[in-house]
Amino acid sequence: MAMQLGGEDEFKTTIAEYLESLPPQFCKRVFSSPAACLAIFRLLSTIGKQLIMSMLYLDSPLKLQDVLQWARPEHQRLVRSKIHQLRKLQLLTEEKGNVLLNTIFQEQLCNALTGGGDFSSFGVPDNGARDAHITATRLSRYAGERWEAMLRFMVGRSANEAALPALSDTVQRILQSSGLMDHGPDGLRITNSGFQFLLQDSAAQVWTVLLQYLRLAEEKNMDVVEVLNLLFQLVSLQLGRAYTTAQLTANQQRMLSELREFGLVYQDDPSGQRFYPTHLVTTLASSGHARSSDNGGTGPGQSELTKSSEHGYIILETNCRIYAYTSSPLQIAILGLFVRLVSRFSNLVTGAITRDSVRQALTHGITADQIIIFLTVNAHPQMQNRTPVLPVTVTDQIRLWEQERNRLHPTGAYFYKDFEQRQGFERVFRYAQDIGVILWANTEKRQMVVTRQGHAKIAELVKGQRASSAQTPSTS
Repeated sequence: MAMQLGGEDEFKTTIAEYLESLPPQFCKRVFSSPAACLAIFRLLSTIGKQLIMSMLYLDSPLKLQDVLQWARPEHQRLVRSKIHQLRKLQLLTEEKGNVLLNTIFQEQLCNALTGGGDFSSFGVPDNGARDAHITATRLSRYAGERWEAMLRFMVGRSANEAALPALSDTVQRILQSSGLMDHGPDGLRITNSGFQFLLQDSAAQVWTVLLQYLRLAEEKNMDVVEVLNLLFQLVSLQLGRAYTTAQLTANQQRMLSELREFGLVYQDDPSGQRFYPTHLVTTLASSGHARSSDNGGTGPGQSELTKSSEHGYIILETNCRIYAYTSSPLQIAILGLFVRLVSRFSNLVTGAITRDSVRQALTHGITADQIIIFLTVNAHPQMQNRTPVLPVTVTDQIRLWEQERNRLHPTGAYFYKDFEQRQGFERVFRYAQDIGVILWANTEKRQMVVTRQGHAKIAELVKGQRASSAQTPSTS
């Protein structure tokens, strides 16, 4: 995942692609849940929502041309593309120039909006005795600690830390299978995609993990529809309220215990009969978060790594020295990936960007552009007033260090040598020149290197020569 991963448009497109891949019979089962229908509706674009609501209470199909007339001529192509997306999601059907909502989705979305149908799909509140100390604030703190522990594990242990936070096998497997971490000489280490993951807001990070969990559930032969229904149920729950697990299936209860490792739910009952959703999951489909993500604001789902510039904490000098006004272990560990840290105080860390520190980051797959973007996003407000934000000498130097490492690129090729006669070599050499496959040649020693693509044609020519004479060059 470059570009700015994890923006609202991106994760909705990703989850849409997953839903599009489901067979029709699976979609029918998903759409039979009012909570799932409402969650899918909330994840649609503004135009998609408007199209759905305009047809929700209609019993007869509409002509496609009439629907297109709802928009101005210059916007009709956009409306047509949204209709195409709804068709791919199987929310809408188009036949003989008419469009109609999926009847199951239409019925259950109506039930979700009016309070009808199987309302237990929105979760069954637990009416038993509960701990009065479990508040929304405590749940947010618990979720933040669990999620930051995962991010700290991804970044790796810094020099002044004894050990990394312990993570379950499920969490580590998801981090590996999603490409956020891979095995290095010293164990698991962060990848290029993992560093980009750290730059996402927390809601986009959660969607990335949940989508990977869906793929993992398929490998475990779990019922994907049950997993999706629980996921959409969690999105619709109320923060700070307790819910019972009595109506959940065995797969769903297993999923709940695994999502607890990420801080998405909290369970205070040792028997696992009650759970509390945290803000990490209840805000996934909120329109408030969507607006904050679009505007680049600091909404409730935003990570401390990607807060707006007014909360920046990094000052970068032209001599590559860095001053970071932070006490967050996670932010300090992130800096340690590409900065040589020199000293640390209660609310200040100093260091320098050096050739060795940048090369170390490059070995983890982190690119120069990612380092520059991170420094720009987290630059101190005083630096944000400058144009450009970062000193040009430093950004140019970081890119030059990257170019030093990327000067050589391995390319597959074939080496021809040991031609017995010059005539045979010259015939092959001229043919290779004509088709443009020579990478290197030494005519005096009768040697040449050709591309992998050109080897098949050269070998065919040599085979023809071998049939007419005993001259046979060797290849390696």
